[in-house]
Order: sequence, then C-alpha cells, then structure tokens
Amino acid sequence: MKKIELLMMGVAAMVLSGCFAAPQMRMTVPEDSAKYNGINVVMHSIDDGDFGKGGTSAEDSLGLGDLAELVVDSLPDLEYRIGPLDMVQVVVWEHPELTSPMGQYQPAGQKVTTDGKLFYPYAGELQAAGLTAQELRAEITKRLSDKILNDPQVDVRVTGYNSLKAFVSGAVNRPGYVAFDEKPMTIPTVIASAGGFSEEADPAKMQLRRGDKVYNINYLDAFKSNLPLDRILMKPNDQIFIPALSETQKENRVYVMGEVQKVGIVNVNQGKLSLVEALASAGGLQTMNASASSIYVIRNTSENQIDVFHLNGKNAMALAMADRFDLNAHDIVYVDASGIATWNRLISLILPSVQTVYYGTLTARTVQQISNGKWGK
Repeated sequence: MKKIELLMMGVAAMVLSGCFAAPQMRMTVPEDSAKYNGINVVMHSIDDGDFGKGGTSAEDSLGLGDLAELVVDSLPDLEYRIGPLDMVQVVVWEHPELTSPMGQYQPAGQKVTTDGKLFYPYAGELQAAGLTAQELRAEITKRLSDKILNDPQVDVRVTGYNSLKAFVSGAVNRPGYVAFDEKPMTIPTVIASAGGFSEEADPAKMQLRRGDKVYNINYLDAFKSNLPLDRILMKPNDQIFIPALSETQKENRVYVMGEVQKVGIVNVNQGKLSLVEALASAGGLQTMNASASSIYVIRNTSENQIDVFHLNGKNAMALAMADRFDLNAHDIVYVDASGIATWNRLISLILPSVQTVYYGTLTARTVQQISNGKWGK
C-alpha cells in the first residue's frame, strides 16, 4: 500500500509542477522594441507623452491632415469668367427692343452654347466663354457702336452659373452639384449650399477628392478648434463625400479586453475616442483583478509595425495623459491581471487536483486498513 501512497504523491507533485509551469495569464511586452512574426514591435509610454507618429497632435487630432497644403493666407478677389451653359443677361438702356426683343416671353438672359458662343442682335456671334462680364460688356458696346448706336449704355451680368461645379454626395440634405459664382467657394460654403449635414451624417469622416488624391477631414474637430476651413478653396470638379454614421461605425471601433467590467467593442463616435473614455465605456477596471499599472493599447500601425502604448494608471497624472490619447479604429485596449489575481487563479486550478490526490490517498489508506482488519479501530 505504501507503493500506492508513493504513486499518488508522485502524481500530486507532477500536477503541482505542471500548474506552476503553466502560462501565468500575464501580458509579456518588450522593454523597448522587438520582433513578432517578422513585424517590428515598438513600445511607447503614454505617461511620458509618447503617443507615437499616429498619436494626438495639433494636426492629426484636429482633422486637418494633408488639407494644410490647401489653406490660403486670405481669400482672393475673384472675377468670374463666363463658361459654357451659363446664362448671361445683356441690357441696353433706353433700347428695350434690344434688351427684350421677344417681349414678355424673353427669358432672364441667354444661354451660352456648349462651345462658348453667345449671339446678340446686331452684335452677332461672340466668343463669351473665358470673358468676364465686364469684358463681354466692352465687346458688345463696341460692336453696337460700330453698327447702329451712338454711345450705347450696356450692362452685362451672369444670371445663371452652370459651367463650373463641385459635387456633394452622401449624408447631406440636398446632395448634388454646387455651382461656382463670383464669391470664393470654401468647404463651409459647399456644405451650406448642399443644405447642411443630414441627421445621420458623420462629419468626422468627410472626404474631399481632388483629381486622384483624397483628403480626410474631421469637420467637427476642425470647426470646434477654429481651424481655417473657410480658407480652403474648392476647385471645379472637386467632390465632397459625407458618410452616414451607420456606415462608419461598422469600421470605427476599438476592442477593450482583459480585466475590465465589460469586455467588448466600443464605437468611436464622431471620429474621436480617448483611452479614458474607452475604459469608462467598458465599466472601468475590475477592482480585485486588474493591474492598474499595466494598461496597454495595441495598434497595427502598418503591415510592418505594431505599436504598443503603455499606461501606468496608478499615477493620477498619467490618467490625465490618457484622456489626451486618442484611439484609432481597430485599436486593442488590454488591461493586464494583477499578480494576486494570477496567483488566485492558479490556486483555483490547483485545488481540484490537490483535492483529488488527497481524497485518493485517503481512500487508498482506508482500503489498506480494511484489508488489514484495522479499519474503525
């Protein structure tokens, strides 16, 4: 029977050694940088204000980004040049037969043809496209003076702007083309001309396409921070797209894991979510199990780099820095377990095995006593 006891004790020793050799449920991070599956892993300290290249900055967090290259020092004084399909009205004072030869059926102006031509009585066909209203007025005045009138008083104005347009699509109240006129067209002007944002719009994910380049705009942050969106001039054929919030939220999420009250997904609303807000949305840290000094943000910065941001939440000032740290979509927030929590969990794994060994040994001893006739004595 001693062999049975020795065997059971050996099993117990193996179980115990196996438990202590098991993974400790703690996050292992490099001190500075390392490689993981051939990918560079770079460590940053949020406590020290190291937010990395993709972290909060005066440009990125405010949503201006590459648009900085489009900002002008001041709005120019523009002279609108007539283009194809514009409507142009010509008035010859004291000569209604020239101003409105069709009487009450005369439309408010004449349409410039697709090849830029305009016909006017006694002035003939003129090349209107490319001219300002004043230049066209001078040409008509000259032609009328040469043919039928002495010192004609001519006025020319554009009554319909159709040749130069930008396009606004997505979650606005009046999507479609916005025409250029004499006034400089800026981003706020375009949005206002399209009826403003609709209720389901996500202005934080606005995009401006110019040619082959796309600019991302966090309109809300830029507006609140008084950034010069009103000094970003639009150009003909520019396109602005405002997605719906229901579309952006599918991709605009972070994942909160580890020792928090509610593990899960947190939406990045309106393009901004701080680390503190993400933790609060997850119900905060688990008081008994979480290691406040071991809070991490894991970010797939590129195909070749993973950035890991560390926060020591035991420092109150570090929490203030965490409130300044903006999360990106698909960031992983992980709160590590404390040492005591790890120990308690290991003990909870060990105890069933120890109890099994104990009761097995006790049973074996009882059987031995029964077989020797000593049980109960």
